[in-house]
Amino acid sequence: MKNKVSTSKLFFWILFVVFFWIVVTYFAQTKHILEVLSAGRWYWILLAVLCQLFYYPFYAYFAENIFKIFRINLSRKEILPVYIASKFTDVALPISTFGMIAIFIRNGKKKNISALSSGIGITFVMLFEVLSFVLLSWTIIFVLFLSHQSRAYLLIPLILLTALLLVAVLLVWRIMHSNKPLNKIFLWPIRFIARLAGRGSVSTAEVGNVIKEIGKDFKRNEDKILPAMYRGFSTHFINIATFAFIFLAFTGEINILAILAGYVAGLLFTIVSITPQGVGVAEAIIITTLHSFGLEVPVAAVITLAFRALLYWLPLFPGFYVFSRLELN
Repeated sequence: MKNKVSTSKLFFWILFVVFFWIVVTYFAQTKHILEVLSAGRWYWILLAVLCQLFYYPFYAYFAENIFKIFRINLSRKEILPVYIASKFTDVALPISTFGMIAIFIRNGKKKNISALSSGIGITFVMLFEVLSFVLLSWTIIFVLFLSHQSRAYLLIPLILLTALLLVAVLLVWRIMHSNKPLNKIFLWPIRFIARLAGRGSVSTAEVGNVIKEIGKDFKRNEDKILPAMYRGFSTHFINIATFAFIFLAFTGEINILAILAGYVAGLLFTIVSITPQGVGVAEAIIITTLHSFGLEVPVAAVITLAFRALLYWLPLFPGFYVFSRLELN
């Protein structure tokens, strides 16, 4: 137990030092930070906040429709508080994004939904969200290339993420169209979800049955897959609009390429970073990307931290409140 506590403390202090270094590096080098903030057009910030207030119920609607593919009866009203609570667990727990899976499993049990069903459902919600992001990112990368504004440092992580997703998509396709048992390597994700659900071990037969059910659900609801993808794209469009309004607030103008590149850079390194929600890493890469489009470092830093605060850090507080309420219930 002592070893676990000391490891958690060490991990926390590493994250704190990284984040503090990012803040000091970009803020200490300028005396104009207060001028940037005071010159901000705060009505654009209000519109960014409204975008995020719309984002949460829409994401719940997006998740609801993917749950329906697997015959999981969770309404958006039931999904919304759990998703808000996951904003706390995703940052607070060392397992990062897997906190979202864990909290959906925990609350699914309270509604008599099997842990494995909840885990598979929310895993595919995240898969559809990331898949739509990758397709959108390649489109943006192509537009940047045509505009002679390509950013090579985005390509390697995007290629790696694309390769992982391609494996996942091919795996789902195989499950849908073949009755042959999967290689043991591909059974690991199911077993991992089972461990999150509190089951120490799962037999190969059980995993095989789960995989068959997933394949049947996908075949039965093929007509729901494309609409789910469209809704996944829409969640990203809402966040891009949020980023655009913050960009407008501190620059007074729109630079579509800078906004799109900054959004792709930030979310990409949030996904691939080893730190929870990309803390430190995502901030640095967004600032670097915006600066490469001609923005001064103080302006790029303010836009970046305002965007990250709105999407990741401020939701910690309502997330903690809702999380505590869910646990009390």
